[in-house]
Amino acid sequence: MDYPKIYVNFAAYSSIEKGNLIVRKHGILNIRDFEKLDVGEIVDVYSKKGRFLGRGFKNPHEIRIVTLKKEKIDENYVRNKIIEADKYRKFLGFKDAYRMVYTQSDWLNGLVIDKYNDIATVQIFNYGFELMKDTIVETLLDLGIDSIYEKSTGRNRRRAGLKEQEGLLCGEKTETIIKEGNAKFKVTFGGQKTGFFLDQRDNRLELEKFIKEGDRVLDVCCYTGGFSVHAALKGAEVVGIDLSKKAVELAKENMQLNGIDDSKYEFRVGNAFEIMEEMIEDGEEFDVVILDPPAFAQSKKDVKNAVRGYHLLNRYGAKLAKRLLVTCSCSHPIEPMEFKAIVIDAALKANKWIRQIGPYRTQPADHPITSKGTEYLKCLFFKVDGF
Repeated sequence: MDYPKIYVNFAAYSSIEKGNLIVRKHGILNIRDFEKLDVGEIVDVYSKKGRFLGRGFKNPHEIRIVTLKKEKIDENYVRNKIIEADKYRKFLGFKDAYRMVYTQSDWLNGLVIDKYNDIATVQIFNYGFELMKDTIVETLLDLGIDSIYEKSTGRNRRRAGLKEQEGLLCGEKTETIIKEGNAKFKVTFGGQKTGFFLDQRDNRLELEKFIKEGDRVLDVCCYTGGFSVHAALKGAEVVGIDLSKKAVELAKENMQLNGIDDSKYEFRVGNAFEIMEEMIEDGEEFDVVILDPPAFAQSKKDVKNAVRGYHLLNRYGAKLAKRLLVTCSCSHPIEPMEFKAIVIDAALKANKWIRQIGPYRTQPADHPITSKGTEYLKCLFFKVDGF
């Protein structure tokens, strides 16, 4: 079958060649032809000179390329790709809680599925998959999922020009308890992201190696207590900070779920910068400081302000840390080496000498990295010394 042909400029062509499978409107040459098409219609993308680049769906403000082949995109395609993605995770050893589908890395550009035992969350930011939602649900049911919750919200949904949608698609369960090493966590829908930050799993487990009995740990932007629980299970006393009262309440529940005495932890709701500044003024110190903020930069235009934010956060973090600084960024536009340079300079400004421990760490294998556009998480462990 012949699909409408959309021609793109050299910049878009070059971007696709590097693995970025999203074409913005400003990269389309025959924009009038694009505008005439129905949202969700399948299109073929070509270079100006007529080279086939990929096949995908029209969205209001972009094209999401789904395949680089001239293959049929239909319900069977979606079903088979979801099954293949799940098999791949199981091959890697993932069992109960993992990212089942990670957008273009699984040839389902604009679809994210997270599995938590027998419940799953679905994010859709490609109108073509919006039209195949029933197929997605049926496939997940066949794979043993009982309840499915849609959380099609946030920047990617809005940027695609699609209305946000949230709610149960199937079943009744909206929470479950998952295991992560020796830790247990309650996962519930309605909070940030898709219920839990699965992408920090390996880094949370790595943290346990560095915690000593009686350590005082500061967990900044703690969300539902992922790092906090792992630190407390190793005998640390934890102070967590988060702007969300709802997240903090769930963090407390997770501490209780793991049998941690309430004398061993404290959670504060508020602005992390302001609270950390007060701690510094009060002369507080922590053996270990963990910084895991939300993305400060969503696009290149945000980078300048993001750099300032990361620098200040890490200066405060280094100032408060006596032995270990664990610092993270999920801002895709911030390059790994740039982030490391920010952290090192911030520590020097705090009169701290830091030494990197181990390699630069990123997201786990259930969030497969297939191109620059699919790698976003940066996590660094540093030994901290004063001078």
